[in-house]
Amino acid sequence: MPILAPPALLFFCNALIFVSLFTRLPAIQEGLGVDKAVLGMALLGAPVGTFLALPIAGRVTAQLTPRIAAPLMLSVAGLLTPLLTVVPIWGFFLGFLLFGFFRTIHDVSANMISTGIEQRTGRKVLSRSHGFWSVGLLAGSLVSGFLASREVSPFVHQSGAALVVVLCCLIVWKITPAEPRVVHRPSGRRPVFVLPDRIIVLICIMVFGIGISEGAVYDWGIFYLREVLHADAATAGVLYAGFTVGMGATRMVGDVLREKFRPLTLVRGSAACVAIGLVALLSTSGLPLAGAALFLIGCGVALGFPLAVATTVELGRGQTADNLAALSLTLLLSSIGVPPLLGFVAEHVGLVASFALLLPFLAVSVIMAPVAEGRLPRFLVGFVKVAKAGDNVDPAAVSPQDAARG
Repeated sequence: MPILAPPALLFFCNALIFVSLFTRLPAIQEGLGVDKAVLGMALLGAPVGTFLALPIAGRVTAQLTPRIAAPLMLSVAGLLTPLLTVVPIWGFFLGFLLFGFFRTIHDVSANMISTGIEQRTGRKVLSRSHGFWSVGLLAGSLVSGFLASREVSPFVHQSGAALVVVLCCLIVWKITPAEPRVVHRPSGRRPVFVLPDRIIVLICIMVFGIGISEGAVYDWGIFYLREVLHADAATAGVLYAGFTVGMGATRMVGDVLREKFRPLTLVRGSAACVAIGLVALLSTSGLPLAGAALFLIGCGVALGFPLAVATTVELGRGQTADNLAALSLTLLLSSIGVPPLLGFVAEHVGLVASFALLLPFLAVSVIMAPVAEGRLPRFLVGFVKVAKAGDNVDPAAVSPQDAARG
């Protein structure tokens, strides 16, 4: 059995259920009878669920083992999605909250499976694992465009996607090697919330611009294609697939890129790629160029999360599961939590303004890129130097770990 098979199936199915829901948001919004601002508020249910899952994500994963926790939580999240297409707006918020809750625990578990493979075998599989997320996005977006053009209801669509996910999760459970339960019992009292420490916060600031750009395409990409560029449902699905193709292709070679290039270079290159794609998307009225721009954005966002996970495993203190849980909170707030707020901008100013707002945050990712190599940007080194006044510290050598301790 290929060692990549279990995480590949998990990431594929996670993306499939995710994109099946988000590409049908226009139809769901119409059924709910609300505007984009209200829909954006309802979409905030997912980050609320993520925050509620944070205290227990690491412990649930450790108690059940990643082999059981990952497919179980993904199956529950998948089975929730058909309900999101038929409930009223308050039910959508609550259902989306539960969706975010179970997906958070799944994300921690799935990344534990991938990083565990790397630690046991010495082979880099993390980026390729996330690459199958992009494959799932591609498959899901193409199927979604086809079903939307045939006027298949979102409920039937999500029910079919949920069935596929549950079946694949059963396969993952069967083929993943069993592992012992490891329950850590710290000597002191464990805090209820495993909040991100300053190392994790710095990593998340580093990829924040990339993360919210990815989330903006998930939330509002189809709306942009339909309302600004006036693409029909089938064409919008094909163009949206350009984003997933770019992401998937880059992630499939991402492990090779991680071996050949410095992490700082990869972070800055990713942010620059997203920025160029956004400028191209905002400046064109043609559908072919829009597809190329989405492809470029997909290439740019591809390595954001894998680089954040790899940096967290390398630099994070304490238990890996807890560090990944804290990382999941902050990254999901960026990819799922912040983009819904752009709905207010889209409703009152326009979708073009919503996407233009992403550019300054991408500049922050460029500035914070040294964190990927365990160093602070120069302007933060100055702050640390002031904080450590009187100590014999070389500011150029100050690392994120030093900043967290200081």
